[in-house]
Amino acid sequence: MKKLLLSVAILLSVASFGQGKVLKSFLSTVAYDAPGLTPYVENALAFDSRTAVYKEFQPGKFKASVEITTIFKQGETVCNFSKIALDSPVVNDTTSLSGAFIDQQRFSLPNGEYQMEVMVMDLNNKKQLPFRSEQTVTVDFPNASPSVSDIFFVDSYHKATKQSACTKSGYDFVPRVYPYYSASDQKLTFYAELYNSNKLYSEGKYLVTYHIESYESSAKINNMTFSKRYDVGTASPLLTSIDISTLPSGNYYLVVEMRDRNNALLASSSAFFQRSNPGASYNMQDLSAIDVKNTFVSNIQNVDSLRQYLLYLDPICSETERNYLISLVKTKDANTMKQFLYNFWCARAPQNPRQGWVDYLNAVKRVNASYGTMAYPGYRTDRGYMFLKYGQPDQIVESPNEPGAYPYEIWHYYEVGNQHNKRAVFMAKDDSTNDYHLIHSDIIGELNNPRWRLEIYSRTYGEGYDQGVDQTDYEDMWGKKASDLYDNPR
Repeated sequence: MKKLLLSVAILLSVASFGQGKVLKSFLSTVAYDAPGLTPYVENALAFDSRTAVYKEFQPGKFKASVEITTIFKQGETVCNFSKIALDSPVVNDTTSLSGAFIDQQRFSLPNGEYQMEVMVMDLNNKKQLPFRSEQTVTVDFPNASPSVSDIFFVDSYHKATKQSACTKSGYDFVPRVYPYYSASDQKLTFYAELYNSNKLYSEGKYLVTYHIESYESSAKINNMTFSKRYDVGTASPLLTSIDISTLPSGNYYLVVEMRDRNNALLASSSAFFQRSNPGASYNMQDLSAIDVKNTFVSNIQNVDSLRQYLLYLDPICSETERNYLISLVKTKDANTMKQFLYNFWCARAPQNPRQGWVDYLNAVKRVNASYGTMAYPGYRTDRGYMFLKYGQPDQIVESPNEPGAYPYEIWHYYEVGNQHNKRAVFMAKDDSTNDYHLIHSDIIGELNNPRWRLEIYSRTYGEGYDQGVDQTDYEDMWGKKASDLYDNPR
């Protein structure tokens, strides 16, 4: 079973008008089974202390206070609900705030798909409006077959002395709510749970593997695949760390898999994370050993053509590949260019690298013809980038002449890798240039702008009309369709 819910942190921002601050919050949602009981969803919210409003409640003592409202719904039916007030740790000095304070809550939810709405308010500023974030949460743990929980990124943990909302398998965890690992982070620690292996065998062991793979290509990263053998049982915890000191900068998935005694995949779960590691570079030694004779790149003799072909790869490169590619195209080293191009497609289409390249080149020709502007070829435009990186969208809504709006398009993808029901919004400020820019997407890693509607309708209201950073839309006006087309693409 491939889990639909990704353990991904979402940035929430709440305007504190009177204090001139923006409260930054990060939300992580993971789902767990509870064999014999109801599954549950666990939310972790981290609040950046430097952006909160602290008030003095005793002489020389200050604290921040936020209100968190969480609602899970199916249609109009509320399935679970919580409204709590959370105080930060007490501080004596508000001039040198650092770190974050965290809230964790659990919500029992039967298997199903839910709309989760989270509302956050800074209680020390009554003038602000609560910020709302909505996302789809899927709970899917079959009773009769193996499954894997969502993956929980861990900042630190210790043996629990008493049961709390943070306790899992006898440990209390401090979550890494935002899955970003800087150059100073040498390891990635995570927790997951493995269910129903006893539905396969009455006794013995099964295999658990976990690995890191490229977000762009789904290729496994060298030396980043690990395995453990587990005794069969109803539920088993996986708490471990991976040395990421040599992992280059980029976007990745961490993948956990359950496999049977024949190494057949039974169930899996994945989680997105980001890595910044400028000290790690592209592996030149591996590249130099590649023999490109009698491959599809061997007949490309023109260095300028090779340069252009490499530049075409930009939308689907990892960060490390892109950095190396930029340096490579400045040289006249045709053989290394061929090695890079061939190796690139061996990683992405190992069964047929030549066909992978031909299909991609045809897609580049298509976007160059459809999305090119006077300034840029199609592959360098936002729509071209999105098409090449994620493929042709399942639906495109074109709105070139809506009253009061700039021309815009809404692209809808049913699936993007492990993500489901994703959208991208493009807008042009000129009716005739075909120059559409991405202004919002809910695809992981892309520009996410809750205020995208303001940009579309600023043609009518003007750039300076908005009333603060929590405002995401203008009042209703005749003919305004962007929100409906976004929520109900057709």
